[in-house]
Order: sequence, then C-alpha cells, then structure tokens
Amino acid sequence: MYLRPTFMGFETAKRGLTASQKGLDIAGQNLVNWDSAGYTRQRITQVAIATDSYRSRYSASKVGIAGQGVDITGIDQTRDTFLDKRYREETSDVGYFEQSSTILNDIQAALNEYNPKNDTGLRSAILSVNDALQNFSTHAYSETYANIVATEFKNLAQTLQQVSSKLQNARDQQVYDLDVSVQNVNKMLQQVAGLNKTIMDDVAQRRDSAYFGPNELLDERNLLLDELSKYMDLEYSTNGDGTVTVMVNDHIVVSGKNYDKLMMVENPDTDVVGVRWVSTNDTANIQSGSIKASVDYLNGRGPALKNPGETIEKGFFYYQDQLDTLAQTLANVVNQVIPEVDADGNIKTDDNGNTIYRKLLGGLSDEMGADGKYHVKDDVPITANNLSITDQWSADPGYVIVQRNEEGATENVSNYALALAQAMSDGVHLFDGNGSEFNGTFLDYIKGYVTTLAEDVSYAENRHTATSVIQANLNDSRDEVAGVVVDEEVANVMLYQKTLSAASRLMTAMDEALDVIVNKTGLVGRS
Repeated sequence: MYLRPTFMGFETAKRGLTASQKGLDIAGQNLVNWDSAGYTRQRITQVAIATDSYRSRYSASKVGIAGQGVDITGIDQTRDTFLDKRYREETSDVGYFEQSSTILNDIQAALNEYNPKNDTGLRSAILSVNDALQNFSTHAYSETYANIVATEFKNLAQTLQQVSSKLQNARDQQVYDLDVSVQNVNKMLQQVAGLNKTIMDDVAQRRDSAYFGPNELLDERNLLLDELSKYMDLEYSTNGDGTVTVMVNDHIVVSGKNYDKLMMVENPDTDVVGVRWVSTNDTANIQSGSIKASVDYLNGRGPALKNPGETIEKGFFYYQDQLDTLAQTLANVVNQVIPEVDADGNIKTDDNGNTIYRKLLGGLSDEMGADGKYHVKDDVPITANNLSITDQWSADPGYVIVQRNEEGATENVSNYALALAQAMSDGVHLFDGNGSEFNGTFLDYIKGYVTTLAEDVSYAENRHTATSVIQANLNDSRDEVAGVVVDEEVANVMLYQKTLSAASRLMTAMDEALDVIVNKTGLVGRS
C-alpha cells in the first residue's frame, strides 16, 4: 500500500485557502469596478491538480497521492471577440452618419432657409425685391421707387455674399475639426502601440502556470479600439505575444510597438482635402467612420465632379455651386431687361443688331481701384461671394429708368420696369449648373435645393438613429458577457466565503490528524 505524504493534506488545504481568497479578491475587484469605463468582468480559472504520473510511475498505485487540491491557472476576462467585432463595425457606421448629419446641419444653418418664417434669408430678400419692383412698375419714372429697387437689389446681393461666407466659414470649421480628429486618431494609435509593448513584455516575463494577466491593460486597449472605430473602420487580430495588429483596408496601422500616422492634406488650388498615411504618403482608403464622412462632405460636389478627390455626396462644394448658379442666373436675367437708349430715345443695338442692355449686376473685383474702392468689372466671373450692383447703378439709382428725350418719355417706358418685375417674380428661367438643369422661378430654385438638403439631413439623422439602436443592442449583448452583474458577484462572495471556511476547517482537521499521528500513535496502553 502506497502511503500518502505526511503533509499533503496541509498542501491541499492551503491551496483551497489560496483559491478561495483569490476568488474573494476577484469578486471584490469586479464589484468595485462595476461602473468603470471599459472594465471587463474577471474570473479565476482553476483546475484540480492531477497526480504526477512521472514521479509515481514506479508505484503500484496512485491512490496514495490523489487529492492534492486545486490550482489557479490564471485570471481570465469574460469577453466575446465576435461581439467586439460586430460592435466596432456598427460604431463605424454610427460615426459616419453622426458626422454626416452634423455637417449637413451646419450647411443648413449657413443657408438659413430651413425656417419658413425666416426673414433674413435669400427667399425673404427676393420677396422684398419683387415687392419693390411691383411698386416701381406702376411708378416707372419715380426716382424714389427706383432708389428702393436699387436698395433691395443691393440687399439681395449682400445676403448672397453673407450666405456664401457663412457656408465657407462652416466648411473651414469642419476642416479644422477634421484635423483635430486626425490628431486624436494618431494619439490613440500611439497609445495602442504603447500598450502592445507593455502587454508583450508582461506576457514574456511570466514564469509559472498561474498567470495573472494584465487585464486592466487589455481593458484600456479595448477601450481605445472602441473609440478608434468611431473614426474609421478597423480590422484587427490578436497575436500569441498578447499584442494586436490593427489594419485599415489592409493597411497595417499598428503592429506590435510600431504604428503609422495619418496626416490631413489640402490642395490650395481646388480646396479639396484628404487624409494620407505618413509612412507611404498614400491616400487612406477609409470606408466608414467620422473621418470618411468629413472627407465625403467637405469634398462633396454632387454628380458633376470637377477636380480629383471630389465626391458625389451633396456637400459644401455642391451647395456653393447652387449659390453661384443662383447669382449668375440672377445677373443674366436682370442684365437682359432694361435697354440702353440714345439721346433720341431710340434703343441701342450692337453691330449684329442685338439690343444693348444696361448692366445692373456684376462681379465685384477683389482688387482695390485707384480710388481706394472695389468696383464691378466685366472680366470678373460672377459668384455668390462677389455679386454686386454695378458702379453705374450704385452711383445713380435712376439707372433703371429709361432716359427721356426732349419730346417726353420714351415709348412704353413702364413696360421695362414691369418686365423686370415679371422676370424676377414670375419668370421661368434655366438654372444650369453643377451638371444639372432646373427650370423655374428664383424662389422655386431656392426651394428646390433647400428641399434636397432637408431630405439629406433627414436621411442622415434617420440612419444615425437606426445604427445607434443596433449599436446599443450590441453593447447590451457585450455587457451580458463582459459586464459586471452585482447580484452575481455578491453571490460569488458568499460562495468563496463558504469555501474559505471549509478550507480552514480542513486545515484544522489535518492539524488534529497530524497531532494524533505524531504525539499519540504508540501511546495506547501505556501507563
């Protein structure tokens, strides 16, 4: 019969005490961190100690060394890698549509037309022009009414300039925000690489099977990966040394302790912005996330692309084109109504017999004249940012009144004022710009692109809501696995408390048994 080692029972009890105490420690760790950001529930992994077959291979029986207790192999985290992957994929979509709706709302605020009661937008300015022209059409010789018309056209031009400026300011802010996002991503990539190194060193230094891993560092890294997924779509894999390799569209951005960086670039000629990888200077082909949304809408020109790097999204370039088309069409229409007349009251024509019209609107030069002022010039392309009434009209509000000859007013002088009023209020015009054509009045045109913007805003907000719901559901599923349930941990505390008491009682029983063996064996019958 193979005899058990004398102190084996103490070892068994000691291991039981150790396991129970560590179980209490980890249950307490879970309880106090139940609401810590990124914390993953931990649990001890324990196994029964097997008989050492090598040491006892010559024994007739292994019964004598059975029952050596429990061993803690490590402290594990309860995470589901598939749920992590799904959550981060959905977070990228949430980041994209959240940023899309933010940018589109900024565009909407800059255009200042989404509120029907708004009295400071383009529609209100055009309505004021129409009212002034209607009054002028019934008082075609009145300098007073002509002056009101000039004032309202000046206000309309200034409103277009203000809206264009607000749109540009909103874009400049979004460019700045994109640069901040790029810097945040770079900082997080650096942190992931730093955690990789620390975790790798920790894994390399472990010496025994009872490995207590750097779970808190793993939590920190997982939290960073969650945060990064809002900015861009990630692919990642866990390596045997504890590190993770992070890729974006097959481009490795973190490998071990090494990491790549993003940089934002802007073309000064086209204003197109983009993001590139520092290591290769290649365009970062990000497929989702807030950075993708920023690039899409900062460079969004709609279906008619003009420059490399532009996108088909209806973003800042698209709505700037709409404003420019409005300004150009407005100038084309207004400048083809009031004719020039000679001293005799006859309408002037060019060499081809075409009527020469008075130019009322034009493009304001950005070069100051000799008199220290800025002037409208024929060779300056008209945009929403430079539309202005001409120098002649500005100097003489009565420029819209056809000159009278010595015998009286020219023929049908009031019809020109009326024609201008009809062209502005009821005239159907072709708005040809950005690869698309629109037939309608000025108010119809504004309503058209405002409606398009409202639909895009609604779509982005609805998609953001839908993806957020899916993300929340996935996060709940993750919490069911990785989150701390207080009631469960309290039950674990009570369980480990009982096993600790039982192991202590086993230690006492072993001590009493050893006392009998050492001090009382062979004394029976002695006097």
